[in-house]
Amino acid sequence: MKIKVAIAREANKPLTIENAELSDLKTDEVLVKMVASGVCHTDAVGRDAGMAGYPVVLGHEGAGIVEEIGDAVKTVKPGDHVVLSFNSCGVCENCLSGHPAEII
Repeated sequence: MKIKVAIAREANKPLTIENAELSDLKTDEVLVKMVASGVCHTDAVGRDAGMAGYPVVLGHEGAGIVEEIGDAVKTVKPGDHVVLSFNSCGVCENCLSGHPAEII
């Protein structure tokens, strides 16, 4: 499936909007049609620090509608309206002290 992404190809440069190929849905994944998406300070820091390497598609905030679910997904169904955020590791000091957004 073809999708549009905001991609960082190098540090301190503007994101570019490009077409990309989305891989097939895995059993524990959810396909969401994005209605709105945010790019925040965390994304800018990640882009400029090269935290994930390049090229990288950033963004961890959004809202949309579930289009498809993998076989193992039981918490949402197609047609559900959802909001998206980051996924924390759950095991670092910040996660264990109740601050999962403070990524180490």
